Amino acid sequence: AVARTAELGALKDTMGFSFSKVGGGPKKEEGAATEGPRAANERGCTDILCLLTFVLYWIGMLIIMSVSVRYGDINAIKYGKDYRGNRCGVGDFVNMSKTFYPRIDLDLFEQKQFLIDRKPWLVRLYGLCTPHCVDPSSVDIKNAQIEDAVKRANYNWNDQSTTIQDRAVDWYTILPEISILNRCMPYTNEDQEIRSYCYRPTCNEMGVECALEGSGDGDSWELLQKYTQAFRDKCIVKKTISAGNEFENYHASYLQTYVTGQLGGFISFMESINESRTEIAVTSLLFCSVICFIWLLLVGRFAKVVVYTMIFAMFALLLSIVGLTFTYSCFIDTSSYDCAAAAAKTTTYAGVTLENTNVYRGAFFVSTIIFIIFLLSMIYLKKAITTCVAIVREASVVVGAMPTLFALPIISTSVSVCFFLYFLYIGAYIATSYEETYAYFDTTSVSAYTNAVNADGTRGMYFLMIYHLLGSLWALSFIVGVSSLTIAGAVASWFFFRDNKERYPKMPVVSSAYTTCRFHLGTVAFGSLLVALCQLLRIILEWVDQQTRSLQQGNVFARMTLKCVKCCMWCLEKFLKFITGYAYIYTAIEGMSFCTAAKSTFVLIMKYPAQVYINHLVQMMLKLLMSVTVPFACGLICYFWVEGGNKPDGMYCAVIAIGCSFFITRLFATVYEVVIESVFVCSFRDRDAYGARHTPASIRKAFGLDGKVTEENEPLKPASSTAKAAPAPITRVNTFVAT
Repeated sequence: AVARTAELGALKDTMGFSFSKVGGGPKKEEGAATEGPRAANERGCTDILCLLTFVLYWIGMLIIMSVSVRYGDINAIKYGKDYRGNRCGVGDFVNMSKTFYPRIDLDLFEQKQFLIDRKPWLVRLYGLCTPHCVDPSSVDIKNAQIEDAVKRANYNWNDQSTTIQDRAVDWYTILPEISILNRCMPYTNEDQEIRSYCYRPTCNEMGVECALEGSGDGDSWELLQKYTQAFRDKCIVKKTISAGNEFENYHASYLQTYVTGQLGGFISFMESINESRTEIAVTSLLFCSVICFIWLLLVGRFAKVVVYTMIFAMFALLLSIVGLTFTYSCFIDTSSYDCAAAAAKTTTYAGVTLENTNVYRGAFFVSTIIFIIFLLSMIYLKKAITTCVAIVREASVVVGAMPTLFALPIISTSVSVCFFLYFLYIGAYIATSYEETYAYFDTTSVSAYTNAVNADGTRGMYFLMIYHLLGSLWALSFIVGVSSLTIAGAVASWFFFRDNKERYPKMPVVSSAYTTCRFHLGTVAFGSLLVALCQLLRIILEWVDQQTRSLQQGNVFARMTLKCVKCCMWCLEKFLKFITGYAYIYTAIEGMSFCTAAKSTFVLIMKYPAQVYINHLVQMMLKLLMSVTVPFACGLICYFWVEGGNKPDGMYCAVIAIGCSFFITRLFATVYEVVIESVFVCSFRDRDAYGARHTPASIRKAFGLDGKVTEENEPLKPASSTAKAAPAPITRVNTFVAT
């Protein structure tokens, strides 16, 4: 075998070329690497059929787009209709673009069966076109012209041809309205004024204008924004005075009161957000990005402390759950818990009723098993934990060496947002491509409900919507896959060539992105299709669950079966994402097709199950810790910033900042997760194939190779231009025939 290997090496040197494993043609060996990621001249296009399928599918998407744009009516989304089917904002009603609904609560009550049957698209509201929605100033209680300001005439009224559907000749609106997609929705008119006054020191002592009215004290002064924060901080005693007025319909129904109240709260919420938009944007974008980057660097520096602290926290949490469930299970009567009263209480879920003590006993046995497994794994997998700590440390080093990695999720997220908007826009055209055969629900007809259901034209568009949905899900997963494979390729280049200036690319991220787009888009298309199909099935199952609620109420078996299937599909999606993530890493390193890379992933899992388990557990805890601490810190910064500026509703702004910061944090955490997995795969591949020649010192020490470094396992040095480098260990033999 050794002689045969030498012959093959000599033959390759003599002929000066080799056949690529995937490319299928002779290529020169100039600078070809036998270790580390395959060079471009050693790669070939992978999973081409999958890429062609992806392209053909999207050709179908474009055909659907053209057909739906031709036959659909986007105005059905942009503008409403009056009760006779006239579209507001177009044609004869071009100057009356708004639609108001004077009897929305009665319409919803009369057509409640559509809502019960989960067919809200069949609801038809009594609407009239109007030039504008009612402004809050027009319904001010102090305005003497209130009736004239909100009086709206029914332009369809005709004394000779009026029907019962015309309802009334004039309608009066007494609530302000907000325009939502040119639909005027009423909301509760609420006005609240808040003023803060300083009583000590007095206005004369501070040398400012005194507040003679409103404060109740002539020596007080108002804490106005025109004063600097340092000046306002000199106040010792502050008094806050608030006054609020609410204007609503005296005869409003419960439904209308609820809807208008919710819209009123939404308007107040949006006003507060708009006033503090600068603080929210800075804290959730700039501050969050800086904190995330620093957080990742600190985790690398204190990796051991962070990992063991999280493991101890997990241990304490599981132990607490075991203790609580044991106490509530009433295995032993205690004075601190009334077991007799607990035994009399029951819990009902999905039609099954159980005693509380039995529920807690089941939870106790499950939590005990999980706790024992966790405890034993932490005891017997100490070496795997040490290796994981070293991998996390080196992952932070990679992040510090290549900060441009974080540009990839930002770019991919931006592209994903564009595709999501495309999905909504074309979906609106598809949804309006069927012809509506009735305009208003005729309450005088006995068969009104049956006629409306029979006139439903949405059945024919289900196939188009499913096709459109799958294509959009596929595209979103495809974008994420390209980003992950690019990150893995850049990390692999750093791992193997960081000390080799000739092999290490000047722009590793750009180089990896080129390799991904040049050779491996088919592999990404394959993996993303599997994930998209699973997501589509989950969406369909959710739709089936919603449509069969009435059936499930009387059939416990059907309800439990559906929930079990949904749970299995959730697990399958997580499993597919796990496999595709590692498959992309192997593709980035070896240039493999998806199936071969997935096989290598299974081999890795079977060979190092303990290390994979520990790595995944630590990644999960790191992501959780990062997703909690960073957004919470940004929320606190935003809250104190808004409150310090005396702007209203600092808590609302903090909540928005936390939400936006959470999204940004997840992007950073996703990059870090891919980096950890890439370093893990590279480390064990390097150890198994090359004796850890390229592995960083910290991971080599975790492998137990510290102090055993020889010339054979030190990193490769660049080859001299005058002398050939010593042949590296051959791990792949390209079979070819030479004549």
